[in-house]
Amino acid sequence: MVKKSILYSIVCCCVFISSLALANDRTQSPSAAKVSREHSKKQGSDHFVVSGKPLDYWVSSVSTDLGPKDSKATVEALSLALSADDIAVRVTAADALAVLGPRAKAAMPALVSQLSHQQGWVRVAAMGAMAAIGKDAVPLLVDTVKTDRGAPRIRAALVLASIGPDAKDAVEVLAATIPNLDEINQGRFLSILSQIAPEQYPLSRVTPTTAQFDATEAGKSSGLTFDTVATRQWAQFHGPGRDSVCREKGLLKKWPKEGPKLLWTLKGLGSGYSSVSIADGTIFTMGDRTSKDGSDSQFVLAYDLKTRKLLWATPIGPPHSDGSRCTPTVDGDLVFALGTEGDLVCLEAKTGKIRWKKNLPTDFGGAMMSGWKFCESPLVDGNKVICTPGGTDAAMVALDKQNGNTIWKCALPEMGKEGKDGAGYSSALVARIGGVRQYVQLLGRGVIGVDAQTGRFLWGYNRIANTTANITTPVVRGNYVFVTTAYNTGAAMLKITREGDIFKAQEVYFITPKEFQNHHGGVVLAGNYVYGGHGTNRGDTTCIEFGTGKIMWKERAPGRGSASVLYADGNLIFRYDRGEVLLIEATPDAFRLKGRLEPPRGEGPAWADPVIHHGRLYLGDGDILSCFDVREYTDKVHSDLQTE
Repeated sequence: MVKKSILYSIVCCCVFISSLALANDRTQSPSAAKVSREHSKKQGSDHFVVSGKPLDYWVSSVSTDLGPKDSKATVEALSLALSADDIAVRVTAADALAVLGPRAKAAMPALVSQLSHQQGWVRVAAMGAMAAIGKDAVPLLVDTVKTDRGAPRIRAALVLASIGPDAKDAVEVLAATIPNLDEINQGRFLSILSQIAPEQYPLSRVTPTTAQFDATEAGKSSGLTFDTVATRQWAQFHGPGRDSVCREKGLLKKWPKEGPKLLWTLKGLGSGYSSVSIADGTIFTMGDRTSKDGSDSQFVLAYDLKTRKLLWATPIGPPHSDGSRCTPTVDGDLVFALGTEGDLVCLEAKTGKIRWKKNLPTDFGGAMMSGWKFCESPLVDGNKVICTPGGTDAAMVALDKQNGNTIWKCALPEMGKEGKDGAGYSSALVARIGGVRQYVQLLGRGVIGVDAQTGRFLWGYNRIANTTANITTPVVRGNYVFVTTAYNTGAAMLKITREGDIFKAQEVYFITPKEFQNHHGGVVLAGNYVYGGHGTNRGDTTCIEFGTGKIMWKERAPGRGSASVLYADGNLIFRYDRGEVLLIEATPDAFRLKGRLEPPRGEGPAWADPVIHHGRLYLGDGDILSCFDVREYTDKVHSDLQTE
């Protein structure tokens, strides 16, 4: 495995387009014959041998001052590793090539071939390596844009966008390709051209009427200063307030060098990116697993928190190529979850029995803005379940949580030309704005507010939408909404004003994508500052003043890939998609690292959001869930640990 210390200075500037048309050619290249057969059946990069040496030998050598001969041998070996059957080997090799940067130019043919790999995790690593190679990668990427007619063409173009102005030799080919693309990809290519040649292809976005920030209207610091009782549940996505804030106290202010104590690891959760909810002594999550009849299905799962024994596993719909996304929502004796095909279910928390079921496309004409399937974690508010089908007449719906009957449906008016119709990849939250309880959600056409009682559309903001994927859950404080998306979009602060029954979203400030754009992993408001990872498939740690949009500090990503973020007891937990976890002080003064952790790794990107419950840090990674003790050490804590 690539040593993380080697990778801190490398920026993974690629775009994860895993749902486009995929090449399904699993044929092994002739060069793969050089890969040691005796190790080809062993899983994981730790046991893999290439060019007569363990893969770890070649990986460790990238951090040294290689001479021309050794550099050539290393690049050749890592290129051969890109033909391995094991996904982890390919990702490790691509990450190591990214460290070499321009010195890995000779690996370009092998890296370009990964653009058609069936696993998005492989593609994303290869795209990051090509972006790191930079200008020397442009000729082969341009050839791919010219000759390919499928998804690899789009992915090659997106790598060119990551390279930026150094890819100016690609402008003519990219521009000539636009007339042959569909409307969505025409928009993508124009955005790509704006990143390579902004003077020639400037972004054309209409700037709305601006408003002023009033700290008194923004309200107080949303509960970051009070203690909650020890029995507080983490019963839904992003915690009790859906704000990625853990309100527990008495947590470690600094982690030991080896990281916090690992209490246990649970395997068998299935594939996917679902996080966990914890309520009444039970862990709830989702994953794609094999059913009793041998077929694969998407499951909602329940485990006993103390014993980690599986209590029940209920299949709710078909599997997806890389697993589930939703984090179940627990409300008393009921659990709500959404499958990737739009299967919304209500289950009994004790037994897993399905009480009722709806399908968002079938029952509400639902559709996603792009092809990554439904990702939302349902919101329960009183007697209502809120979800976002993205349909023409039902962009958002409220259902009776007891029986699934429709309470109201909200249709969207024309919001603007940015983005794309359909649901986004965000989850709704509830807020009181202008004296009205409403649901705030990010969709394909932008961020909206909907009256909680009637389902009436109240306000919308289109400028923040992109055509690829709108993902990050908005942040709300008082009458202000902070929203951000990636793919060369940016971030904005909105002031929601009210005159009678009329609501309007006015822009307080807009942050350019060069300064800040959050891909996935989210942002968190702590005190008067927003913290999150900047960049498409990156996680440059960033602190933004909430009221002004001023970047207080920004540090190049200390880990690889995008980062999920959680606030807890004065610190931030950044969890990078290569698995590494960082503890960072939540302060506007400067970036201050307080600890590192490398938890057990699963397969694929570690996109499950971190959770802290009763002083334990829960980290999901594909099929694996790990639990760490992050409480400050006391005699009582020691006693508690002895009884676990």
